[in-house]
Order: sequence, then C-alpha cells, then structure tokens
Amino acid sequence: MTDEIPDTAAINAFNKTVIDEFRTNGGKVGGPFAGQDLLLLTTTGAKTGQPRLVPLSYLVID
Repeated sequence: MTDEIPDTAAINAFNKTVIDEFRTNGGKVGGPFAGQDLLLLTTTGAKTGQPRLVPLSYLVID
C-alpha cells in the first residue's frame, strides 16, 4: 500500500473518457469496465452546490 495522493486531474480525465464512451455507445463501454453494469451518478457538491458526474459500477443482487 502506498501513501501517494491520487492525481485528481488524471482521475477526472479518465472519468470523462468513460462518461463520453457511455453516452456515445448507449451505456456500453470497453476497457476495464467492458461487460460490467455501469450508471452515471450525478450528485451535488455540499459546499459548492455544483453538480458532480461520475461513472459507477454496480452489482445486481437477486
């Protein structure tokens, strides 16, 4: 385990790529998420009030 701080710019760029691919291909993406169930989650920043959009992988149980 490392104590490195995640590169926020790299994470945001990766998420944008996944979001764009998701929207372009009707909810299907490749790469590390190929074949997985994904959704796009929009939340509101507690301090800024700005919308935040992130891809989220989920599992269906029963």
